[in-house]
Amino acid sequence: MKILAIETATGLGGVALIEDENLLAEYRMDMAMAHSERLMVMVDRVLTDGGLTMDDLDALAVSIGPGSFTGLRVAVSTVKGLVTGKPIPVAAVPTLEAMAWTVPAGPHSVCPMIDAKKREVYAALFSCREDGTLKRVMDDQVISPEVLCERLCEPSSPPTVFLGDGASKYREVLEKSLGRRAVFAPAPLSRPLPSMVAWLGLRKLQRGEAADARSLVPVYVRRPDAELNWEKGVAPKKLKLKRKRDQPSEQGEREGEAPSGSASGGGDASPYK
Repeated sequence: MKILAIETATGLGGVALIEDENLLAEYRMDMAMAHSERLMVMVDRVLTDGGLTMDDLDALAVSIGPGSFTGLRVAVSTVKGLVTGKPIPVAAVPTLEAMAWTVPAGPHSVCPMIDAKKREVYAALFSCREDGTLKRVMDDQVISPEVLCERLCEPSSPPTVFLGDGASKYREVLEKSLGRRAVFAPAPLSRPLPSMVAWLGLRKLQRGEAADARSLVPVYVRRPDAELNWEKGVAPKKLKLKRKRDQPSEQGEREGEAPSGSASGGGDASPYK
């Protein structure tokens, strides 16, 4: 099965192309600016490098969140656009789960953390089964590093491997609370891998867990500020529109009013260190 995977939940986004268990191409790029333009450049690049076209694909996989609101929206919109021309199955892969699978945890727990700003992180917790697969222990949630540490500081809890930019940012907090039971993955594993999104997407599709591309939406975990402000009755800042004195108002609008239709509202040899 040939799968194109898209990952833009963090600042380092990327696209990967796999055929069954084989990675054909993978490309990653800083997504701080111009998400949509850079994303399509990467899509074209991996297809070219893999010697395939959109018509050759059997499915798409997308990192569904949590993470950057803008990045997630762009990824989902891109997937919807791609399946419009070629209706193929889509696999929605949780971002934190994709991050966790990059770490060979062994007896350790795995806690991927993405910086959510406001002194909070998006986090989840996984344990490793005897067969090497991961078992989810804690659902994706937005949480302060201090509260997260409280949940992990039980004496019987195993050491935890932390990874992600959230783990890097709050490393001092984690080490202070958990001591030697806080283990940190190497820096290159701090971002989700598009190839892992593709691999997990393949597993989902093999289990018959395809998502409905038409109703696909990002998993934000935290609600957008605009939505929260709206419920609180906090109106967005109005744009100050300047018009030349001799320029007539459009559609009979009076001076000082917004244009019609505009919105207003009220261990040891381990690879870890």
